[in-house]
Amino acid sequence: MTGILIVDDNPVQREQLKNILNEAGYPVIGSASSGTEAVRLLRSISPSLVTLDIVMPDMNGIDLLRSIRAAYPSIPVMVCSSFGHEVVADLARRAGAFAFFPKPYPALRLLQEVERMIGPPMSEATV
Repeated sequence: MTGILIVDDNPVQREQLKNILNEAGYPVIGSASSGTEAVRLLRSISPSLVTLDIVMPDMNGIDLLRSIRAAYPSIPVMVCSSFGHEVVADLARRAGAFAFFPKPYPALRLLQEVERMIGPPMSEATV
């Protein structure tokens, strides 16, 4: 496992998700505050998983998700959004999301889904 890329324009949300993942033993290898920044990062890192917000200033999460699916079809993408409507979740899944989680993050369920997608976390000794 290489680690997780977090894409969210809200720095508080990025930090909260990073803390949840790190405390569970999942390394976060990058974070991006916009779709453009995420695309740049994806060219230089190979994450095991991308978490993705829907509403961002330069590119919406669904468009970014489609771009990730086209260029990196094997990287799982988990959409995390405060727009928890079933219509948005369905759109995200049809665009290629492996999972959809509403904010605020349900930490236990989120970590269970991360484990399902990329395996168990690294042990404390390897973090």
